[in-house]
Amino acid sequence: MFEDKSESDAKSFHDSVEEFLESAASWLSEEDSPAVVTLKKLAHALDEKIHPPLLQQFGLTYRALLKKRPGANQEEGDELDDILPN
Repeated sequence: MFEDKSESDAKSFHDSVEEFLESAASWLSEEDSPAVVTLKKLAHALDEKIHPPLLQQFGLTYRALLKKRPGANQEEGDELDDILPN
């Protein structure tokens, strides 16, 4: 799945996001649209150039969407949730 590939063969952020959205189509809803659009725009920007703040926001947005999965423990956050104010 994560074999070593040259940069030209590596999967893009865009392709990864599209695969994620296909697999998540059954549990994402219209209320998730702003986060989905954000994830797509960030993926496009990161495919152009890796910029650490964008990469950080991509990770936050992705994890927020993952928490919407059925069976995801809504009460249990990650380390970032523990340090960020509500």
